[in-house]
Amino acid sequence: MKYLVFTMMAFFMVLGDADAQITGLWKSTDHIDNTERSIVKIFEKNGKIYGTVEKLLPAATITHCKGCEGELKNKSLIGMTILTDLKISGEKAVEGKILDPSNGKWYSCDIELDSRDKLKVTGYIGFPLFGKTMYWNRVK
Repeated sequence: MKYLVFTMMAFFMVLGDADAQITGLWKSTDHIDNTERSIVKIFEKNGKIYGTVEKLLPAATITHCKGCEGELKNKSLIGMTILTDLKISGEKAVEGKILDPSNGKWYSCDIELDSRDKLKVTGYIGFPLFGKTMYWNRVK
């Protein structure tokens, strides 16, 4: 009987994680001190993954992209696309771009589920191995 209960619990845990997706609302963290700074909506559009800032959290120290160039210069982060053109690859999205609003620079980016409610976000130049990784938490 214990074996049956254990087997059923394991089955439902696996089944519950099967519908976990990278799309949805996530609390983004600062790449330096892991402070939650904003809520980012990650969505699919035309077969690619994008992310826009939905809300700034109280700990946000940057509200406008002063370091950005072109049409994004001095624009509010709210509504700004900060993740773009990520290619879907199973439970992750790769070879896209992420904006660092602290300096206005775009970096290569890969994202993947670390767990059902934790997203691993890696921004890098050249190779992901040499990049910076942040962990974002799903908004519940």
